[in-house]
Amino acid sequence: MKAPNVGKWGKHQHMVQDELLREHLPKTRLFSPEALWEYAESYKHVMLKPSGGGGGAGIIQLTDLGEERYLVHSGNVRRTIEGKEKTVQYVRSLFRPKKYLLQPRIPLGRINGKPFDVRVMLQRTGKASPWIITGWVAKLAGPGFVVTNVARSRGKVLPLRTAIRQSNVAAGPDLLREIRSVSLAVGHCLGKAYPTLREIGLDMGIDIHGKPWIIEANFRPSLSLFQQLLDQTFYRRILAMRKR
Repeated sequence: MKAPNVGKWGKHQHMVQDELLREHLPKTRLFSPEALWEYAESYKHVMLKPSGGGGGAGIIQLTDLGEERYLVHSGNVRRTIEGKEKTVQYVRSLFRPKKYLLQPRIPLGRINGKPFDVRVMLQRTGKASPWIITGWVAKLAGPGFVVTNVARSRGKVLPLRTAIRQSNVAAGPDLLREIRSVSLAVGHCLGKAYPTLREIGLDMGIDIHGKPWIIEANFRPSLSLFQQLLDQTFYRRILAMRKR
């Protein structure tokens, strides 16, 4: 059955109602110039994300440099703009769909200076079946990119345990257990909201303090990340689950 076509804002509105998930969701608002300047003042680094689409397309990072100077980072292009009005005009010129979201930037863990995040694959066989984690992998951004999408940033994939070990994350002994717990809670929440849903490719960030953050729940996840791992156990498990 075809997965529901739902934007990031719609998914966020369901997840933010869950007490556990709320603690792992960045504060999210719909874009407006007023909200942008409020976020810039409060957080300094702001992520602007299209509600629709995927693959890291259209994601913009804005940094408040002070004295109404702003660094706008889109793809691997950085540009400094002076003045709020000119900055809004430039940012809007980069927008793809009309609806954009604002979030504070998560201080993602890094490996050799490059940010990484985690893709967790959640699957179930039907609406009455429990969600199962069938794989997870780390995505490392390519040089000069703020997005970790491997194809877009020319990054690479790593086994999750390897990435955590090589990173600057202050990982406690319960980090993997917490990632698992939050992931399954996302499956339960969104599975209840969208009963036909059978797969979620959940993107999670881990900040430098070792806290997991929910970045995005993809309802039509690609398996290409798992195909790139040397160990094909996760890939075979995911395929087998799809056939059930």
